Amino acid sequence: MRFIRTTAVTAAALVSVLAVAGCSGSPADEPEQTEDVSIDYWYWQDDTTDTTIQDLADDFEEETGIHVNIQDDIAQPDFYDALVNAVAAGNAPDATHLNTNMFGQLINANVLEELSDEIDGWDGADDITDSLWSYVENADGTGTYALPNKFLTFFMYYRADLFEQAGVEVPKTQEEFVAASKAMVDAAAGRYGFDIRGGANGQDQWAAFLVAGGARFLDDSGEVVFDSPEAKQANDLYLQTYESSPPGSINDGFAQIISNFQAGTATMIINHLGAWKALVDALGQENVGAALIPSATGDPSKTEYMGTMNANAVLARSEKKEAAFKWISYLAEEKAQLAITQSPNGYLPVITSVAEDPQFADNPYFQISVEAAENGTLAWPSVPGTTVATQQVWQPAFQGALLGDNPGDAVVEQVAQALAGE
Repeated sequence: MRFIRTTAVTAAALVSVLAVAGCSGSPADEPEQTEDVSIDYWYWQDDTTDTTIQDLADDFEEETGIHVNIQDDIAQPDFYDALVNAVAAGNAPDATHLNTNMFGQLINANVLEELSDEIDGWDGADDITDSLWSYVENADGTGTYALPNKFLTFFMYYRADLFEQAGVEVPKTQEEFVAASKAMVDAAAGRYGFDIRGGANGQDQWAAFLVAGGARFLDDSGEVVFDSPEAKQANDLYLQTYESSPPGSINDGFAQIISNFQAGTATMIINHLGAWKALVDALGQENVGAALIPSATGDPSKTEYMGTMNANAVLARSEKKEAAFKWISYLAEEKAQLAITQSPNGYLPVITSVAEDPQFADNPYFQISVEAAENGTLAWPSVPGTTVATQQVWQPAFQGALLGDNPGDAVVEQVAQALAGE
């Protein structure tokens, strides 16, 4: 099978670069000094007006003497490519923000520092929610390559006001979801159903729908099983919503689905906790409904949902690893976690002490996220093929299916082949 390449430096080239250059760290005979040190940290902003991370960096410098140079002007869809190119050029940061779908190739190419020893010596490790460690481990559980930072579970937002006006019930099964999307269409009023988001990073909401439909990435032995009948059935239903999706949805990314939802052009979207403040500020909480992603059975107790982790890693070739680890561990401790959870880019906290804070009890978007997590979550696996599947394969295959250029099943089959490294 021929893959379309968008990454300027492939995994094979990345491995080659590191093999020649070596993974140099701090000189053994010159212990690193962390006071009055400056480190480089890469981070992407979902909401570019949010100053939370910079504010935390200022506080961190006051407490530790370590200055954090933050680069946050690379958009998330371009972030992985930019990081890979920086590693190959020898000017990568000391620490970086990562999404779970970026881990596989970076671990395989020895780009990330293995952090087990540092975690063993960190006082905050016991506060991390136990189940979240698996998100930052190698696929076989042999090493830990990042610290949890922001946890998300995917759920469905719906325009409660428009659903009520149209007399349409909020769907619980995936069959009902397709029917509801069609029922919400009023083209004369500029109103449509689900925004299918065929553009940047739409693979996450697509995969979340398939997981709720019974798809699984890997079996217990680590074999790829994503081309299962359950995955293909859910994919077929998902593709059917395109005819009731807003015009232009084949190219929509995050900004477009949020704008369409606010305008009432889209009446359902799949996203996560990070979107709720922008939606509620624009529409009022009474108009922004939240529900679990419709599943094969409609029974949450028989459904697993999809989660994702934004984590922080130390680069293996950094010469300031101790300072870099201090920074990323600071971001996983109570003060920072509370600030991040309350920020415009709000996420689920990764530590128990903040997750149990009573201030979140009345937030329906926080609670639906927790409900999904409690039912069980799956994430893109940290295998090298995940990066290929999510960064290169999914979008052309998915858009091709929407345009009739390839069969719908090809989307699932090509993603499964990429996960398997074929």
